[in-house]
Amino acid sequence: MTALAIAFLSALLVLTTANGIRMMRDDGTEQIFGNSTDVVSNIDSQRPTLRLIDALGLRAQRALRRLYGPVRLRALDKRLRSAGNPEGLTLDLFIQREAGFIALSLILLILFILIGYPLYGLISSLVFSGWMYLWLLQSLRARQSAIDRDLPDFLDVLAVVVHSGLSFRSALERVCDNFDGPVSEEMLTTLHEMRLGVSRRDAFTATKERCRSENIETFVTALLQSEELGTPIGEALAAIVKEIRRERAQQVKRAASKAQPKVSLVASITMVPGTIILMMGGMLYANRDVFSSLFGG
Repeated sequence: MTALAIAFLSALLVLTTANGIRMMRDDGTEQIFGNSTDVVSNIDSQRPTLRLIDALGLRAQRALRRLYGPVRLRALDKRLRSAGNPEGLTLDLFIQREAGFIALSLILLILFILIGYPLYGLISSLVFSGWMYLWLLQSLRARQSAIDRDLPDFLDVLAVVVHSGLSFRSALERVCDNFDGPVSEEMLTTLHEMRLGVSRRDAFTATKERCRSENIETFVTALLQSEELGTPIGEALAAIVKEIRRERAQQVKRAASKAQPKVSLVASITMVPGTIILMMGGMLYANRDVFSSLFGG
């Protein structure tokens, strides 16, 4: 009976972890802009394991909301929007799914305790209770990385279109229509805000705060300064692209310098023991007759 319970729990852990890893590998660029009907249809299309987790969180989400409080909920909503609402999750759906993971972690903890493996239950409960938070951080980093990667090319095209004679807003709309990715999504949001009457300064400042990207901050700051100084927008964009590419090159160099010690550590951990084992095995095999006589073989 115990073996059957362990097998069931192991299968549940594998399925849930596989779904979680797939979520973490999502690029975080999908968004939904709809009403509650769209949200329900989005849930119904989920995989069975996630449907189970969402069902578990349906009743527990109120308690989690009270635990968060209004201030932390606003901060969480801001972080979700910065990540591009990955998996189409609004604040309500994120809270529901996080509550589901926490409920699942408690169920696993109780079951493991009942079959006599409290340590496994504690580890699994800690992992699943913090899964959504880790996934959100991963999605946020992935989106920021995509923005930093795509922004120079986006601005290059924008500068060319501006030089062709279009106004800045018209050029931005045209480039967004022909450019995919998070940069285009953020600029479309900015254009939408300007259509609603928000000033260009306020709309781009909101974009800077939403993206949390050094390159976006450089772009917005330089764009607003050029507007104040009356610099032609085409020339300003060319200068911004040059500065961002320089910053991007420095970021890549810093990332490479940080990665080198990690690569050396991994190589040392994996190669050195393997080399020692290989050498010892060869020595034992070459001197097998000597060792056989020593140990009476």
